[in-house]
Amino acid sequence: MRYAVLSGGKRFRPLLLLSACEAVGGDARKALLPACAVELIHNYSLVHDDLPAMDNDEMRRGLPTCHKKFGEAVAILAGDALLTQAFELLADFRPAETALQLIRELAEAGGTQGMIGGQVLDVLKAPERGFAGPADLETMNLINRKKTGRLIEGSAVMGAFIGTRSAEKIKRVRRFGQALGLAFQVVDDIMDTDGYLRLMDSGEARQKLKILLTQARKEAQFFSSKGRALTEHTDYLWSTAQNYVPVGLKN
Repeated sequence: MRYAVLSGGKRFRPLLLLSACEAVGGDARKALLPACAVELIHNYSLVHDDLPAMDNDEMRRGLPTCHKKFGEAVAILAGDALLTQAFELLADFRPAETALQLIRELAEAGGTQGMIGGQVLDVLKAPERGFAGPADLETMNLINRKKTGRLIEGSAVMGAFIGTRSAEKIKRVRRFGQALGLAFQVVDDIMDTDGYLRLMDSGEARQKLKILLTQARKEAQFFSSKGRALTEHTDYLWSTAQNYVPVGLKN
């Protein structure tokens, strides 16, 4: 479990949770445990995604994947344990009313209506199972909004729950997270020349990214200076996509 969680990573989702808490006027220090819970969920999903029955990856963050290091059985159990511990952390949050909100949001984001549901759709459309991948943009968007986007959206909304009772602020944070979550996957696909790049060229993908990040920035601007960290997340994704040069084109 420690190997999976502490081997590196961008910590994008927990940082987003803390940023959203600050944006709505909350104290980010109170959001540290929920931020850790989100990262446990994210890393459990990576451990399971790397398994031979899924993506069958041998390396993660420059190190052997969990199942290569410890065997498939231990990797499966480590992922299960990380998933369980995430909700154990949230159960200790106070006030209890907010803990219930956090638990439900994370469960929905990581469950059949979110990450798991998107993963199932992705598996059923995978080329190695005889498919060419999603044949249209609508299907691709659906998969990515669930598989990648929903947990990012949920991370932002959890931060908002901790920092405010305002329905308007929470709604704006959710819209921000929805746009940012899909933008995150577009950037990933630009770097991997996969996913959306099966349906569009890199220029079209960057245009899609620009539209999504513009939507996200519009929501972040509602929070004025307190939303600066949210805007920085959009800047990070745009900079990553703009500065990325495919390996084959490097000098």
